[in-house]
Amino acid sequence: MGGGPGIRVQQFGGGRPRRRPHNHAQGPGQEQSVAQAFQSLLPLLLLFLLPLLSSLFSGLGGSSNGPSYRFDKISPYTQPHTSDRLKVPYWVDPAQTRDFSTRNWRDLDRAAEQRYVGDLSVRCERERAERDRVAQEAMGFFWTDQVALDRARAMRLEACTRLQELGRR
Repeated sequence: MGGGPGIRVQQFGGGRPRRRPHNHAQGPGQEQSVAQAFQSLLPLLLLFLLPLLSSLFSGLGGSSNGPSYRFDKISPYTQPHTSDRLKVPYWVDPAQTRDFSTRNWRDLDRAAEQRYVGDLSVRCERERAERDRVAQEAMGFFWTDQVALDRARAMRLEACTRLQELGRR
């Protein structure tokens, strides 16, 4: 197995096998104390304990995200409100918004608008996917079902239309 002309043979690991070191007798400086063991485990403990402690303390009296709201009228969400900028109608619990300032309403309006636009975007993508699916089914390997293709092209994309009305797409 010498290779041949133009072929090199590489031997890894040296000429003879290496032996493992034996720990038959530990010297006086080799014993690991409890403090040294704790010190070596400290980074690992911090990695697991810090997120746990921060999540515990964040739940103790941290600020809340504000009152909840809905886009449909269901008890206790009986107070109607419309956002200023996009004119998005939504419902809030009057008990939660009794002491609201103008800034609180503005923040709540912004959160409602962001959620509303996000929901519309998801619905728009689903409508487009459904339209594309129907169009793909209409196009066969040998022929195209023109009626089904026209039906796919005529599908109303209501969420996409509403996004365009809001100036978002």
